[in-house]
Amino acid sequence: MPTAIRALLLVVLSSALLLVSAPANAQKNSPGLQDRERERRSLAVNVVRAINTAEAHYKKTLGTYATWDALLANGDFSETGTKWSSESFPTVAHAMYSSGTEIVPGWKLRLHVSKDGNAYDLQLEDATDPKCNFTVFSDERGLIRQGKAIDCPI
Repeated sequence: MPTAIRALLLVVLSSALLLVSAPANAQKNSPGLQDRERERRSLAVNVVRAINTAEAHYKKTLGTYATWDALLANGDFSETGTKWSSESFPTVAHAMYSSGTEIVPGWKLRLHVSKDGNAYDLQLEDATDPKCNFTVFSDERGLIRQGKAIDCPI
């Protein structure tokens, strides 16, 4: 059998195998689940944006960055929402913030402020996904990064 025909046959068989396995993958990754996951991750990114905004304001006003408890005490975040949400990230406006490690239902915060108060780093981790641990990171530069465990698909 000529090489070109053999290669064409291989492509056709590979395509057929992909089509056969497509329904299983489609069910596992249904559009509704993908949309909900995208919304959850968007919420996390926007919560981190709001924290960065509150930290910048706190630093400008008081000369140092703040712990989470200080941001709560300052009124930046409360059980009824945050004063730092805007039209650009309204989903965090009315989130219920708490003083525990899970600051928003399903999301754990680690916020570390340097001893001199001139730097901070934070991570907001998905508490509902212990396998992949989707996390949003930031620091006093205001850059927002995201990641997950290396064994999980991007």
